Amino acid sequence: MNLNNYFAGDAMGRFIKLIPVLLFAVSYCVPEVLCQTSFQLVKKNGHYYTDASVNGNGNTPVFVETGFHGMVVGEEWYNTILASLPLEEITLDREEYLRTDRTKRRIAKLLKGKVPVGDLIYEGRVYVVDTHEDYVTLPVNLLKNETDTMASLIRFDFKKNVLDFVRHEDVNLDKMRTYALVENDPMPIFEATMELSDGSGHQLIQSGKFNFDLGNGSSVFFFRNTMLPALKKNKFKIQTSRDKSGNIVGQGIFAGWCKIGDKSKTGFSIGITNKIVGTDELGCVGPSFFKNGIVILDPLNNHIYYK
Repeated sequence: MNLNNYFAGDAMGRFIKLIPVLLFAVSYCVPEVLCQTSFQLVKKNGHYYTDASVNGNGNTPVFVETGFHGMVVGEEWYNTILASLPLEEITLDREEYLRTDRTKRRIAKLLKGKVPVGDLIYEGRVYVVDTHEDYVTLPVNLLKNETDTMASLIRFDFKKNVLDFVRHEDVNLDKMRTYALVENDPMPIFEATMELSDGSGHQLIQSGKFNFDLGNGSSVFFFRNTMLPALKKNKFKIQTSRDKSGNIVGQGIFAGWCKIGDKSKTGFSIGITNKIVGTDELGCVGPSFFKNGIVILDPLNNHIYYK
C-alpha cells in the first residue's frame, strides 16, 4: 500500500478507516518477539530447553523445569540479566547448598521476587549459585500471565515440543483425562492410583502422590523410602548397579506394565533413588511417560489434564 496516495484527497476520512488496520498490526503478536507466551522447546538428553527473554534479555538459554522449587542462575548470569531487578535478598545463616541426585552447588545468594520471562512473570525464589551455569533453570509451573489472567492453563505439547499459556476456551478439556493437582507451588504434585506389574506374576496397587517433573528424563522414578517396602513386600526383583569399588550407585525394577491413573506404559525400567527424603510422595512422573501426548496444568482449578 502506498500511504502517500492513500492519504491523498479525503485524508482524514481515509485515516479513520485505516485506524482498525493499524491497531490490528500493532496488537498482533509474534510469539518469539513481541508476545512471548509460547515457547518452542528443544529436547536434549531427555530434558527440555528453550530460548526466552528474561528481564528483557532476549535469547537467554533456559532449562525448562517443574520439579524444582526456584529459579537457578549462576553468578555470571545473575550479574548480566537479573542484578537490575528489585529482588529481596533472603539472609542465609550458614553456608547452604543446592543438591540434586547428581550435583551439589553452593548458594552464593538467595533472593525472592518477580522476574519477567517473555510476557509472563515468574514469582518465587531465585538461587544464585557460585558455579558456571550454561542456562537459567526455570520452574515454568510458577509462571503467570498477568496481562491475560484468563490464559491460566499451562499446556505442554510433547509432539510439537511447544509450551504455551492458553484459555479454557482454546482447548477441549472434555476429551482429556485428569489427575487431582494437590499442590503447584513450588512444584506440581498430583494424586493417583498406580497399578504395577513386573511381567513375572508380581503386582501391586498403590495410591499416593507423584511429582510431575518436566526435568526428569525417565518415564517414572520411585523414591526409595516410600516405594521400596511395598516393592519388597510384593516380591518385585530389585536390580542393583555398583561401581568398580562395589558401592551401590543405583537401584531399579523392570516394569512389564505400569498404569498411573488412566495412563499406562509397558516394558520399561523404573529407577529407585535414595536422594529424595522427608517426603510422602511415591515418585516422579516425567514427560516421556506421556510420549507424544499433551499435559495441561490448571493450578486455579487443581487439575492436571492429559491425553
